[in-house]
Amino acid sequence: MAKQLTQYKSVGFTIVEIVIVILVLTIISVTVMSRFSDENAFVGLVVRDQLISQARRAQQGAFGRSDMSMVFTPNEDGTEATIEVLEASASVSRVTVSISSLTITADKDVTDSCASIAGSNVSDSSPFTLTFGELGNLVASSGVASAASYAVAPTSAVRFCVNEDINYSVCISPSGFAYVGDCDV
Repeated sequence: MAKQLTQYKSVGFTIVEIVIVILVLTIISVTVMSRFSDENAFVGLVVRDQLISQARRAQQGAFGRSDMSMVFTPNEDGTEATIEVLEASASVSRVTVSISSLTITADKDVTDSCASIAGSNVSDSSPFTLTFGELGNLVASSGVASAASYAVAPTSAVRFCVNEDINYSVCISPSGFAYVGDCDV
């Protein structure tokens, strides 16, 4: 009987062999994926998320109080921008983001896609300001180019397009709610 048992060889892998194969596949996949990843995609997501976060902070801060503003201010060389929430003239929240590899445009009263109309480039212009009233709605927007007409309340929506890509773009409805994607109001 003992002789019969020695005739059968083990078929399969040991746990050590499986772990080594998984480790090698992980190293190969990380190396390959790093070749396909795009730094601009990550930077675009960070800018988009910060725009939404600061707009929502300004809207929530405005409920039942005085007007709150969100100000998008690029620096002189267009490599960074500051997104700041202000109550009166006092800073409530301030975030600096890198925009050197991005094209950021902004429009008010829009209902179309980012790719259809480019808007005014805010990466290299004066500050773009959104003001939220005590009901949390947008009561004014100002900035971009020579826009004296921007210093009035938007009637449909305000849009920030990041690299003209819908996945990185932010829409702020007249009610003050900020969300990702096309303005569908």
